[in-house]
Amino acid sequence: MDLFIFAEHDELLDIADLLYDDIAKWAEPKTTITAIYRSEETEDPPVADRDVDVGIEFSITKPEKLKGTLNALQQMAKTHKCDFVVGVKEAGKYQNVCYFGNEEGRPDLYEISAYLGFE
Repeated sequence: MDLFIFAEHDELLDIADLLYDDIAKWAEPKTTITAIYRSEETEDPPVADRDVDVGIEFSITKPEKLKGTLNALQQMAKTHKCDFVVGVKEAGKYQNVCYFGNEEGRPDLYEISAYLGFE
């Protein structure tokens, strides 16, 4: 399953660079996770209705693989006072599934797994 997790914040442009730096440092040693930064000024524009996409894209086959990723991004959500949206990428379309973070609260692995369709 192809997933994405993108940052959500009222002033995302103000925190985008610092947040992306933290995400990229965390994602760099992982071969299955791609750090994403898309804006009107980059080669690829944002895929959603926001000025910038900051987050990650990755594929999983088991929901347990989400645990470490969700925990790491929850820490970044606290640091940068933002939320994240988890979603599915299918046939080039991005579909938001659920939220977690600074205001939305800690991610629940079982709830997110159910929303994504894992049994």
